[in-house]
Amino acid sequence: MTESDIKKRLRIMTHFHGIFVDEFTFHEHRIDAIIIDLKHRWIRGFEIKTNRSDFNRDIKWTQYSKFLSSLSMVCPEGLIQPNEIEKPLGLLWITENGVRWKKRPGNFQNRHSLAWLWTYVSVIEAEFPRIIWEKERMFQELRNLRKQLEAREQ
Repeated sequence: MTESDIKKRLRIMTHFHGIFVDEFTFHEHRIDAIIIDLKHRWIRGFEIKTNRSDFNRDIKWTQYSKFLSSLSMVCPEGLIQPNEIEKPLGLLWITENGVRWKKRPGNFQNRHSLAWLWTYVSVIEAEFPRIIWEKERMFQELRNLRKQLEAREQ
């Protein structure tokens, strides 16, 4: 399973109330993916691990607490075990049939604080062009689904 395969599954997790952002950079920090949850005002971070050596050498995750609500390691099923993940990190396995939470992440931020609101708005401003593109992609997906439904009904 490749990083690209995993990102496709993460994109599906956004449903229609979130924005998936691939390769997000906030100041000098880069993370594999985030989901900006517009309904709950969260920025959920995802570090993708496709092999053990990448997981073993990653020590930068503590820096992400400056701009994320939560952080989860994402890997193919069984690559990382829940007991290897420290709190407040989460662990999400990508399985043959979808995704499976092995450990839910704890929160880095209180989303009701003014400091968090400032960070949340800063992230949205930084990603505004991609957010617009993602919105258009989602609307196109909806239009395609409507066409498919209409074709079935005829």
